[in-house]
Amino acid sequence: MKKPNLILIATISIIIVLLNVYLLKVNEAFNVYEGNLDGGRIYYRTYLPKNMKEGTLVILIHGFGGSSEMMNMIGYALADNGIFTIAYDVPGHGKSLGSLYENISEAYGDFLKVVDKAKEFGVKASSIAIVGHSMGAGYEQILAKNDSRIKCIILLGAYPNSQVLNKDDRINLLVLNGENDELVNVKRCLKSFENVTGLENAVVGRMYGSFEKGDAREFYVSGLNDHLTILYSNESVEKVVDWVTKFYCIGKEKIFTLQRLAAYILVSIFTFTILLPASKIISAKLPEPYDIEKKIEARPTLIYFVTTFLVSPSTVIVQTIFYATVPLFILDFVLAFFYTQIISFIATLYFYKKFFSIGFRELYKKFFRTDKLVNRIILSLTLFTLTYFAYILMFQNFLNIELSLHRLNFFLYAIVLILPYTFFNELFYRGLTSLLDKGNMIQTAFQIALRVVSAILFYIPIGILLGFSTGMAGYLLIVMYMLIILQVSLDLISSTIFIKTRSITEQVIWTALIYSAILTSISPLI
Repeated sequence: MKKPNLILIATISIIIVLLNVYLLKVNEAFNVYEGNLDGGRIYYRTYLPKNMKEGTLVILIHGFGGSSEMMNMIGYALADNGIFTIAYDVPGHGKSLGSLYENISEAYGDFLKVVDKAKEFGVKASSIAIVGHSMGAGYEQILAKNDSRIKCIILLGAYPNSQVLNKDDRINLLVLNGENDELVNVKRCLKSFENVTGLENAVVGRMYGSFEKGDAREFYVSGLNDHLTILYSNESVEKVVDWVTKFYCIGKEKIFTLQRLAAYILVSIFTFTILLPASKIISAKLPEPYDIEKKIEARPTLIYFVTTFLVSPSTVIVQTIFYATVPLFILDFVLAFFYTQIISFIATLYFYKKFFSIGFRELYKKFFRTDKLVNRIILSLTLFTLTYFAYILMFQNFLNIELSLHRLNFFLYAIVLILPYTFFNELFYRGLTSLLDKGNMIQTAFQIALRVVSAILFYIPIGILLGFSTGMAGYLLIVMYMLIILQVSLDLISSTIFIKTRSITEQVIWTALIYSAILTSISPLI
Protein backbone atom coordinates (compact mmCIF):
# COMPACT_ATOMS: atom_id res chain seq x y z
CA MET A 1 0.00 0.00 0.00
CA LYS A 2 2.93 2.31 0.70
CA LYS A 3 4.39 2.00 -2.81
CA PRO A 4 1.19 3.07 -4.66
CA ASN A 5 0.94 6.09 -2.36
CA LEU A 6 4.53 7.08 -3.14
CA ILE A 7 3.89 6.70 -6.87
CA LEU A 8 0.77 8.87 -6.57
CA ILE A 9 2.67 11.54 -4.64
CA ALA A 10 5.51 11.56 -7.18
CA THR A 11 3.10 11.81 -10.12
CA ILE A 12 1.12 14.68 -8.61
CA SER A 13 4.34 16.47 -7.63
CA ILE A 14 5.47 16.41 -11.25
CA ILE A 15 2.13 17.90 -12.33
CA ILE A 16 2.48 20.68 -9.74
CA VAL A 17 6.00 21.48 -10.97
CA LEU A 18 4.75 21.65 -14.57
CA LEU A 19 1.90 23.97 -13.53
CA ASN A 20 4.37 26.29 -11.81
CA VAL A 21 6.58 26.29 -14.91
CA TYR A 22 3.50 27.29 -16.89
CA LEU A 23 2.80 30.11 -14.42
CA LEU A 24 6.36 31.38 -14.83
CA LYS A 25 5.71 31.56 -18.56
CA VAL A 26 2.36 33.34 -18.10
CA ASN A 27 3.94 35.86 -15.70
CA GLU A 28 7.07 36.49 -17.77
CA ALA A 29 6.03 40.07 -18.65
CA PHE A 30 6.75 41.37 -15.14
CA ASN A 31 8.59 40.78 -11.88
CA VAL A 32 7.11 40.84 -8.39
CA TYR A 33 9.16 42.40 -5.60
CA GLU A 34 8.24 42.68 -1.95
CA GLY A 35 9.65 44.50 1.03
CA ASN A 36 8.90 46.68 4.03
CA LEU A 37 8.55 50.41 4.63
CA ASP A 38 8.98 52.58 7.69
CA GLY A 39 11.33 50.27 9.56
CA GLY A 40 9.41 47.14 8.70
CA ARG A 41 6.01 48.50 9.75
CA ILE A 42 4.36 48.39 6.30
CA TYR A 43 4.63 45.42 3.94
CA TYR A 44 4.38 46.11 0.19
CA ARG A 45 4.59 44.19 -3.07
CA THR A 46 5.24 45.67 -6.52
CA TYR A 47 4.27 44.35 -9.93
CA LEU A 48 7.06 45.75 -12.12
CA PRO A 49 6.50 45.36 -15.88
CA LYS A 50 9.56 44.59 -17.96
CA ASN A 51 8.17 46.99 -20.56
CA MET A 52 6.76 49.65 -18.24
CA LYS A 53 4.61 52.37 -19.79
CA GLU A 54 5.75 55.83 -18.79
CA GLY A 55 3.65 57.79 -16.31
CA THR A 56 1.67 54.85 -14.97
CA LEU A 57 1.15 54.21 -11.26
CA VAL A 58 -1.68 52.17 -9.77
CA ILE A 59 -1.95 51.58 -6.02
CA LEU A 60 -3.99 48.63 -4.74
CA ILE A 61 -5.63 48.71 -1.29
CA HIS A 62 -7.24 45.55 0.08
CA GLY A 63 -10.32 45.23 2.28
CA PHE A 64 -10.91 44.55 5.97
CA GLY A 65 -9.45 41.20 6.98
CA GLY A 66 -7.63 40.94 3.67
CA SER A 67 -4.07 41.41 2.49
CA SER A 68 -2.17 42.56 -0.59
CA GLU A 69 -2.20 38.98 -1.93
CA MET A 70 -5.95 39.31 -2.48
CA MET A 71 -5.21 41.95 -5.12
CA ASN A 72 -2.78 39.72 -7.04
CA MET A 73 -5.01 38.98 -10.03
CA ILE A 74 -5.57 42.68 -10.62
CA GLY A 75 -1.90 43.48 -10.08
CA TYR A 76 -0.81 40.76 -12.51
CA ALA A 77 -3.26 41.90 -15.18
CA LEU A 78 -2.21 45.55 -14.92
CA ALA A 79 1.46 44.53 -15.13
CA ASP A 80 0.62 42.47 -18.23
CA ASN A 81 -0.29 45.78 -19.81
CA GLY A 82 2.89 47.58 -18.80
CA ILE A 83 1.32 49.43 -15.85
CA PHE A 84 3.44 49.80 -12.71
CA THR A 85 1.39 48.60 -9.76
CA ILE A 86 2.08 48.50 -6.04
CA ALA A 87 -0.02 46.97 -3.25
CA TYR A 88 0.46 47.17 0.48
CA ASP A 89 -0.93 45.66 3.65
CA VAL A 90 -2.89 48.11 5.76
CA PRO A 91 -1.61 48.15 9.39
CA GLY A 92 -3.09 45.32 11.42
CA HIS A 93 -3.41 43.19 8.28
CA GLY A 94 -1.24 40.67 6.50
CA LYS A 95 2.45 41.21 7.20
CA SER A 96 2.21 44.83 8.32
CA LEU A 97 2.68 45.73 11.97
CA GLY A 98 0.47 47.80 14.25
CA SER A 99 -3.29 48.03 14.30
CA LEU A 100 -5.95 49.58 12.09
CA TYR A 101 -5.76 53.32 11.33
CA GLU A 102 -7.29 55.59 13.95
CA ASN A 103 -7.52 58.62 11.65
CA ILE A 104 -7.07 59.60 8.02
CA SER A 105 -3.75 61.35 8.63
CA GLU A 106 -2.22 57.96 9.47
CA ALA A 107 -3.65 56.46 6.29
CA TYR A 108 -2.41 59.38 4.20
CA GLY A 109 1.04 59.15 5.76
CA ASP A 110 1.37 55.51 4.71
CA PHE A 111 0.03 56.35 1.25
CA LEU A 112 2.83 58.90 0.82
CA LYS A 113 5.40 56.31 1.88
CA VAL A 114 4.05 53.90 -0.74
CA VAL A 115 4.21 56.59 -3.43
CA ASP A 116 7.81 57.39 -2.46
CA LYS A 117 8.68 53.69 -2.79
CA ALA A 118 7.12 53.65 -6.26
CA LYS A 119 9.31 56.58 -7.28
CA GLU A 120 12.38 54.49 -6.46
CA PHE A 121 11.40 52.28 -9.40
CA GLY A 122 11.53 55.24 -11.76
CA VAL A 123 7.82 55.96 -11.63
CA LYS A 124 6.39 59.45 -12.08
CA ALA A 125 3.67 60.03 -9.51
CA SER A 126 1.93 62.95 -11.19
CA SER A 127 -1.16 60.97 -12.20
CA ILE A 128 -2.14 58.18 -9.82
CA ALA A 129 -4.93 55.62 -10.05
CA ILE A 130 -6.11 53.66 -7.00
CA VAL A 131 -8.05 50.41 -6.93
CA GLY A 132 -9.58 49.72 -3.53
CA HIS A 133 -11.65 46.80 -2.32
CA SER A 134 -14.30 47.21 0.40
CA MET A 135 -12.55 48.99 3.30
CA GLY A 136 -9.74 49.92 0.89
CA ALA A 137 -12.32 51.62 -1.33
CA GLY A 138 -13.37 53.74 1.63
CA TYR A 139 -9.78 54.81 2.20
CA GLU A 140 -9.14 55.64 -1.45
CA GLN A 141 -12.09 58.04 -1.66
CA ILE A 142 -10.73 60.07 1.26
CA LEU A 143 -7.17 59.90 -0.09
CA ALA A 144 -8.37 61.18 -3.46
CA LYS A 145 -9.86 64.26 -1.79
CA ASN A 146 -6.56 64.92 0.00
CA ASP A 147 -4.13 64.48 -2.90
CA SER A 148 -4.65 66.11 -6.30
CA ARG A 149 -2.30 63.59 -7.93
CA ILE A 150 -4.99 60.93 -7.54
CA LYS A 151 -7.03 61.31 -10.70
CA CYS A 152 -8.72 57.93 -11.03
CA ILE A 153 -10.33 55.72 -8.39
CA ILE A 154 -11.94 52.31 -8.83
CA LEU A 155 -14.21 51.08 -6.05
CA LEU A 156 -14.66 47.31 -5.73
CA GLY A 157 -17.39 45.97 -3.45
CA ALA A 158 -18.09 49.34 -1.84
CA TYR A 159 -20.51 52.27 -1.75
CA PRO A 160 -19.47 55.69 -3.10
CA ASN A 161 -19.43 58.11 -0.18
CA SER A 162 -21.46 61.26 -0.82
CA GLN A 163 -19.95 62.85 2.29
CA VAL A 164 -16.55 62.69 0.60
CA LEU A 165 -17.13 62.84 -3.15
CA ASN A 166 -19.40 65.10 -5.19
CA LYS A 167 -20.25 65.75 -8.83
CA ASP A 168 -17.77 68.61 -9.16
CA ASP A 169 -14.73 66.50 -8.29
CA ARG A 170 -12.31 66.02 -11.17
CA ILE A 171 -11.73 62.41 -10.24
CA ASN A 172 -12.53 59.63 -12.69
CA LEU A 173 -14.75 57.15 -10.87
CA LEU A 174 -15.62 53.51 -11.57
CA VAL A 175 -17.87 51.68 -9.10
CA LEU A 176 -17.65 47.94 -9.69
CA ASN A 177 -19.72 45.50 -7.65
CA GLY A 178 -20.66 41.84 -7.80
CA GLU A 179 -24.27 40.96 -8.44
CA ASN A 180 -24.33 38.75 -5.33
CA ASP A 181 -22.24 40.89 -3.00
CA GLU A 182 -22.97 39.92 0.62
CA LEU A 183 -22.10 43.39 1.94
CA VAL A 184 -23.21 45.77 -0.80
CA ASN A 185 -26.75 46.02 -2.13
CA VAL A 186 -26.52 46.83 -5.85
CA LYS A 187 -29.66 49.00 -5.94
CA ARG A 188 -28.63 51.05 -2.92
CA CYS A 189 -25.13 51.34 -4.31
CA LEU A 190 -26.46 52.63 -7.62
CA LYS A 191 -28.46 55.25 -5.72
CA SER A 192 -25.28 56.29 -3.87
CA PHE A 193 -23.49 56.50 -7.21
CA GLU A 194 -26.19 58.83 -8.54
CA ASN A 195 -25.99 61.00 -5.41
CA VAL A 196 -22.22 61.34 -5.76
CA THR A 197 -22.16 62.00 -9.49
CA GLY A 198 -25.35 64.04 -9.82
CA LEU A 199 -26.60 61.65 -12.51
CA GLU A 200 -30.25 60.72 -12.71
CA ASN A 201 -31.40 57.25 -13.75
CA ALA A 202 -27.82 56.19 -14.43
CA VAL A 203 -27.55 53.22 -16.76
CA VAL A 204 -25.49 50.31 -15.48
CA GLY A 205 -22.46 49.67 -17.68
CA ARG A 206 -22.57 53.05 -19.42
CA MET A 207 -19.69 55.49 -19.05
CA TYR A 208 -20.55 59.16 -18.57
CA GLY A 209 -18.15 62.07 -19.04
CA SER A 210 -14.58 61.61 -20.28
CA PHE A 211 -11.11 60.86 -18.98
CA GLU A 212 -9.78 63.95 -20.72
CA LYS A 213 -11.97 66.21 -18.59
CA GLY A 214 -11.47 64.12 -15.48
CA ASP A 215 -15.17 63.41 -15.04
CA ALA A 216 -15.49 59.86 -16.37
CA ARG A 217 -18.15 58.04 -14.36
CA GLU A 218 -19.39 54.45 -14.58
CA PHE A 219 -21.38 52.02 -12.46
CA TYR A 220 -20.76 48.41 -13.41
CA VAL A 221 -22.15 45.11 -12.10
CA SER A 222 -20.01 42.03 -12.59
CA GLY A 223 -21.95 38.87 -13.41
CA LEU A 224 -22.58 36.40 -10.61
CA ASN A 225 -19.70 37.60 -8.47
CA ASP A 226 -19.87 38.22 -4.73
CA HIS A 227 -17.78 40.34 -2.37
CA LEU A 228 -14.65 38.21 -2.76
CA THR A 229 -14.89 36.60 -6.20
CA ILE A 230 -15.00 40.04 -7.77
CA LEU A 231 -11.26 40.21 -7.09
CA TYR A 232 -10.56 37.10 -9.14
CA SER A 233 -13.11 36.91 -11.95
CA ASN A 234 -11.97 37.53 -15.49
CA GLU A 235 -14.86 39.94 -16.14
CA SER A 236 -14.14 42.26 -13.24
CA VAL A 237 -10.34 42.17 -13.67
CA GLU A 238 -10.70 42.94 -17.36
CA LYS A 239 -13.02 45.84 -16.55
CA VAL A 240 -10.42 47.31 -14.18
CA VAL A 241 -7.68 46.95 -16.80
CA ASP A 242 -9.93 48.46 -19.46
CA TRP A 243 -10.58 51.52 -17.31
CA VAL A 244 -6.97 52.04 -16.26
CA THR A 245 -5.60 51.69 -19.79
CA LYS A 246 -8.13 54.22 -21.05
CA PHE A 247 -7.25 56.55 -18.20
CA TYR A 248 -3.55 56.42 -19.13
CA CYS A 249 -4.33 56.47 -22.87
CA ILE A 250 -2.42 53.27 -23.59
CA GLY A 251 -3.49 50.28 -25.61
CA LYS A 252 -4.90 47.30 -23.76
CA GLU A 253 -2.98 44.10 -24.35
CA LYS A 254 -3.98 40.53 -23.62
CA ILE A 255 -4.47 39.54 -20.00
CA PHE A 256 -4.18 36.03 -18.62
CA THR A 257 -6.56 36.05 -15.66
CA LEU A 258 -8.41 32.87 -16.64
CA GLN A 259 -5.19 30.98 -17.31
CA ARG A 260 -3.63 32.12 -14.03
CA LEU A 261 -6.72 31.38 -11.99
CA ALA A 262 -7.10 27.91 -13.51
CA ALA A 263 -3.43 27.11 -12.88
CA TYR A 264 -3.51 28.36 -9.28
CA ILE A 265 -6.69 26.40 -8.54
CA LEU A 266 -5.21 23.24 -10.06
CA VAL A 267 -2.06 23.69 -7.97
CA SER A 268 -4.28 24.00 -4.88
CA ILE A 269 -6.30 20.89 -5.74
CA PHE A 270 -3.28 18.74 -6.55
CA THR A 271 -1.41 19.95 -3.46
CA PHE A 272 -4.35 18.98 -1.27
CA THR A 273 -4.58 15.63 -3.04
CA ILE A 274 -0.98 14.90 -2.03
CA LEU A 275 -1.85 15.44 1.63
CA LEU A 276 -4.17 12.43 1.75
CA PRO A 277 -1.68 9.67 0.77
CA ALA A 278 1.13 11.51 2.58
CA SER A 279 -0.84 11.53 5.83
CA LYS A 280 -1.47 7.80 5.41
CA ILE A 281 2.25 7.13 5.09
CA ILE A 282 3.08 9.24 8.15
CA SER A 283 0.33 7.72 10.29
CA ALA A 284 1.57 4.21 9.43
CA LYS A 285 4.30 4.78 12.03
CA LEU A 286 1.69 4.56 14.81
CA PRO A 287 0.63 1.36 16.58
CA GLU A 288 -2.14 -0.74 15.07
CA PRO A 289 -5.64 0.46 16.03
CA TYR A 290 -7.70 -1.15 18.71
CA ASP A 291 -10.65 -3.27 17.66
CA ILE A 292 -13.92 -1.40 17.95
CA GLU A 293 -16.75 -3.78 18.71
CA LYS A 294 -19.59 -1.62 19.91
CA LYS A 295 -21.75 0.09 17.31
CA ILE A 296 -24.62 2.53 17.55
CA GLU A 297 -27.49 3.07 15.19
CA ALA A 298 -27.29 5.83 12.62
CA ARG A 299 -29.78 8.41 13.86
CA PRO A 300 -30.04 12.12 13.05
CA THR A 301 -28.11 14.17 15.58
CA LEU A 302 -31.08 16.45 16.08
CA ILE A 303 -29.93 17.58 19.50
CA TYR A 304 -26.65 18.78 17.98
CA PHE A 305 -28.44 20.92 15.41
CA VAL A 306 -30.97 22.28 17.90
CA THR A 307 -28.28 23.19 20.42
CA THR A 308 -26.14 24.83 17.73
CA PHE A 309 -29.10 26.96 16.67
CA LEU A 310 -30.06 27.94 20.21
CA VAL A 311 -26.60 28.88 21.52
CA SER A 312 -25.39 30.82 18.46
CA PRO A 313 -26.80 34.23 19.59
CA SER A 314 -24.44 34.05 22.57
CA THR A 315 -21.56 34.25 20.08
CA VAL A 316 -21.69 38.05 20.18
CA ILE A 317 -21.13 38.03 23.94
CA VAL A 318 -18.43 35.36 23.79
CA GLN A 319 -16.63 37.21 21.00
CA THR A 320 -16.63 40.38 23.10
CA ILE A 321 -15.00 38.48 25.96
CA PHE A 322 -12.25 37.15 23.70
CA TYR A 323 -11.76 40.57 22.11
CA ALA A 324 -10.95 42.03 25.53
CA THR A 325 -7.76 39.95 25.59
CA VAL A 326 -6.93 39.52 21.89
CA PRO A 327 -8.20 42.23 19.48
CA LEU A 328 -8.06 39.95 16.42
CA PHE A 329 -11.55 40.22 14.94
CA ILE A 330 -11.78 37.04 12.86
CA LEU A 331 -9.99 34.90 15.43
CA ASP A 332 -12.32 36.16 18.17
CA PHE A 333 -15.43 35.39 16.11
CA VAL A 334 -14.23 31.90 15.21
CA LEU A 335 -13.28 31.24 18.84
CA ALA A 336 -16.80 32.24 19.84
CA PHE A 337 -18.15 29.81 17.23
CA PHE A 338 -15.83 27.08 18.50
CA TYR A 339 -16.93 27.49 22.11
CA THR A 340 -20.63 27.46 21.26
CA GLN A 341 -19.88 24.27 19.33
CA ILE A 342 -18.32 22.78 22.46
CA ILE A 343 -21.66 23.31 24.20
CA SER A 344 -23.40 21.51 21.33
CA PHE A 345 -20.89 18.64 21.43
CA ILE A 346 -21.32 18.17 25.19
CA ALA A 347 -25.12 18.25 24.94
CA THR A 348 -25.07 15.69 22.13
CA LEU A 349 -22.68 13.39 24.00
CA TYR A 350 -24.93 13.62 27.05
CA PHE A 351 -27.96 12.41 25.10
CA TYR A 352 -26.02 9.67 23.35
CA LYS A 353 -24.96 8.46 26.79
CA LYS A 354 -28.58 8.45 27.89
CA PHE A 355 -29.95 6.56 24.88
CA PHE A 356 -27.01 4.45 23.68
CA SER A 357 -24.84 4.07 26.81
CA ILE A 358 -22.01 5.78 24.95
CA GLY A 359 -20.86 9.15 26.16
CA PHE A 360 -17.79 11.22 26.89
CA ARG A 361 -15.99 8.65 29.06
CA GLU A 362 -16.53 5.74 26.69
CA LEU A 363 -15.35 7.71 23.66
CA TYR A 364 -12.39 9.16 25.57
CA LYS A 365 -11.21 5.70 26.65
CA LYS A 366 -11.59 4.28 23.15
CA PHE A 367 -10.08 7.02 21.05
CA PHE A 368 -7.85 9.32 23.11
CA ARG A 369 -4.76 7.16 23.21
CA THR A 370 -1.63 7.92 25.21
CA ASP A 371 0.51 4.90 24.31
CA LYS A 372 3.58 5.85 22.24
CA LEU A 373 2.88 9.44 23.27
CA VAL A 374 6.24 10.80 22.08
CA ASN A 375 5.66 9.24 18.66
CA ARG A 376 2.19 10.77 18.54
CA ILE A 377 3.50 14.23 19.39
CA ILE A 378 6.20 13.93 16.71
CA LEU A 379 3.54 12.79 14.24
CA SER A 380 1.36 15.76 15.21
CA LEU A 381 4.17 18.25 14.57
CA THR A 382 5.03 16.52 11.28
CA LEU A 383 1.42 16.65 10.12
CA PHE A 384 1.15 20.30 11.11
CA THR A 385 4.32 21.22 9.22
CA LEU A 386 3.34 19.27 6.11
CA THR A 387 -0.25 20.52 6.08
CA TYR A 388 0.57 24.13 6.87
CA PHE A 389 3.16 24.46 4.12
CA ALA A 390 0.77 22.73 1.73
CA TYR A 391 -1.96 25.22 2.67
CA ILE A 392 0.44 28.10 2.07
CA LEU A 393 1.10 26.72 -1.41
CA MET A 394 -2.65 26.34 -1.93
CA PHE A 395 -3.91 29.69 -0.64
CA GLN A 396 -1.06 32.22 -0.43
CA ASN A 397 -1.77 33.58 -3.91
CA PHE A 398 -5.29 34.48 -2.76
CA LEU A 399 -4.83 35.46 0.90
CA ASN A 400 -1.94 35.77 3.32
CA ILE A 401 -1.80 32.81 5.72
CA GLU A 402 1.93 33.02 6.46
CA LEU A 403 2.40 33.50 10.18
CA SER A 404 4.52 36.56 10.96
CA LEU A 405 6.94 36.60 13.88
CA HIS A 406 5.26 39.67 15.34
CA ARG A 407 2.08 37.60 15.78
CA LEU A 408 3.81 34.67 17.46
CA ASN A 409 2.38 35.59 20.88
CA PHE A 410 -1.15 35.58 19.44
CA PHE A 411 -0.44 32.20 17.81
CA LEU A 412 0.58 30.66 21.13
CA TYR A 413 -2.46 32.20 22.84
CA ALA A 414 -4.74 30.82 20.12
CA ILE A 415 -3.35 27.30 20.53
CA VAL A 416 -4.29 27.28 24.22
CA LEU A 417 -7.83 28.46 23.45
CA ILE A 418 -8.40 26.20 20.44
CA LEU A 419 -7.15 22.93 21.98
CA PRO A 420 -10.39 22.38 24.00
CA TYR A 421 -12.38 22.80 20.79
CA THR A 422 -10.27 20.39 18.73
CA PHE A 423 -10.49 17.83 21.55
CA PHE A 424 -14.30 17.82 21.62
CA ASN A 425 -14.46 18.26 17.86
CA GLU A 426 -12.39 15.13 17.22
CA LEU A 427 -14.20 13.19 19.93
CA PHE A 428 -17.52 14.03 18.30
CA TYR A 429 -16.77 14.02 14.57
CA ARG A 430 -14.24 11.20 14.47
CA GLY A 431 -15.04 9.24 17.62
CA LEU A 432 -18.82 9.24 17.79
CA THR A 433 -19.53 9.00 14.06
CA SER A 434 -17.00 6.17 13.68
CA LEU A 435 -19.40 4.04 15.71
CA LEU A 436 -22.10 4.45 13.09
CA ASP A 437 -22.77 1.18 11.33
CA LYS A 438 -21.61 2.53 7.97
CA GLY A 439 -18.53 2.37 5.76
CA ASN A 440 -15.69 4.86 5.96
CA MET A 441 -16.83 6.90 2.94
CA ILE A 442 -20.36 7.22 4.32
CA GLN A 443 -19.00 8.24 7.71
CA THR A 444 -16.82 10.95 6.16
CA ALA A 445 -19.71 12.23 4.02
CA PHE A 446 -21.92 12.24 7.12
CA GLN A 447 -19.30 14.23 9.04
CA ILE A 448 -19.06 16.84 6.26
CA ALA A 449 -22.86 17.10 6.04
CA LEU A 450 -23.01 17.65 9.80
CA ARG A 451 -20.35 20.33 9.50
CA VAL A 452 -22.15 22.27 6.75
CA VAL A 453 -25.64 22.03 8.28
CA SER A 454 -24.40 23.05 11.73
CA ALA A 455 -22.63 26.09 10.22
CA ILE A 456 -25.85 27.14 8.47
CA LEU A 457 -27.91 26.69 11.64
CA PHE A 458 -25.30 28.61 13.59
CA TYR A 459 -25.36 31.57 11.19
CA ILE A 460 -29.16 31.96 10.89
CA PRO A 461 -29.69 33.41 14.42
CA ILE A 462 -26.59 35.58 13.98
CA GLY A 463 -28.03 36.93 10.72
CA ILE A 464 -31.39 37.59 12.39
CA LEU A 465 -29.71 39.30 15.34
CA LEU A 466 -27.52 41.57 13.21
CA GLY A 467 -29.90 41.93 10.26
CA PHE A 468 -29.19 39.92 7.11
CA SER A 469 -28.93 43.04 4.97
CA THR A 470 -26.26 44.70 7.11
CA GLY A 471 -22.60 44.79 6.23
CA MET A 472 -21.55 43.05 9.46
CA ALA A 473 -23.86 40.09 8.85
CA GLY A 474 -22.55 39.84 5.30
CA TYR A 475 -18.96 39.98 6.47
CA LEU A 476 -19.51 37.23 9.06
CA LEU A 477 -21.18 35.14 6.35
CA ILE A 478 -17.97 35.39 4.30
CA VAL A 479 -15.97 34.34 7.37
CA MET A 480 -18.26 31.30 7.73
CA TYR A 481 -17.74 30.41 4.05
CA MET A 482 -13.99 30.42 4.54
CA LEU A 483 -14.21 28.53 7.82
CA ILE A 484 -16.32 25.79 6.23
CA ILE A 485 -13.74 25.36 3.46
CA LEU A 486 -10.99 25.08 6.05
CA GLN A 487 -12.94 22.69 8.27
CA VAL A 488 -14.06 20.39 5.46
CA SER A 489 -10.54 20.15 4.06
CA LEU A 490 -9.17 19.33 7.53
CA ASP A 491 -11.99 16.81 8.01
CA LEU A 492 -10.91 14.91 4.91
CA ILE A 493 -7.31 14.70 6.13
CA SER A 494 -8.35 13.82 9.69
CA SER A 495 -10.72 11.10 8.50
CA THR A 496 -7.96 9.59 6.37
CA ILE A 497 -5.65 9.42 9.39
CA PHE A 498 -8.36 8.25 11.79
CA ILE A 499 -9.34 5.35 9.55
CA LYS A 500 -5.72 4.21 9.79
CA THR A 501 -5.10 4.85 13.51
CA ARG A 502 -8.48 4.98 15.27
CA SER A 503 -6.89 7.64 17.47
CA ILE A 504 -7.77 11.30 17.99
CA THR A 505 -4.75 12.21 20.13
CA GLU A 506 -2.53 13.49 17.32
CA GLN A 507 -5.55 14.96 15.51
CA VAL A 508 -6.34 17.20 18.46
CA ILE A 509 -2.82 18.63 18.43
CA TRP A 510 -2.08 19.17 14.75
CA THR A 511 -5.52 20.58 13.86
CA ALA A 512 -5.25 23.04 16.77
CA LEU A 513 -1.90 24.19 15.39
CA ILE A 514 -3.33 24.60 11.88
CA TYR A 515 -6.37 26.56 13.04
CA SER A 516 -4.19 28.78 15.23
CA ALA A 517 -1.62 29.54 12.51
CA ILE A 518 -4.17 30.36 9.80
CA LEU A 519 -6.65 32.29 11.96
CA THR A 520 -3.90 34.32 13.60
CA SER A 521 -2.45 35.19 10.18
CA ILE A 522 -5.67 36.35 8.53
CA SER A 523 -7.27 38.16 11.48
CA PRO A 524 -7.10 41.97 11.38
CA LEU A 525 -5.67 43.57 14.51
CA ILE A 526 -8.00 46.39 15.53
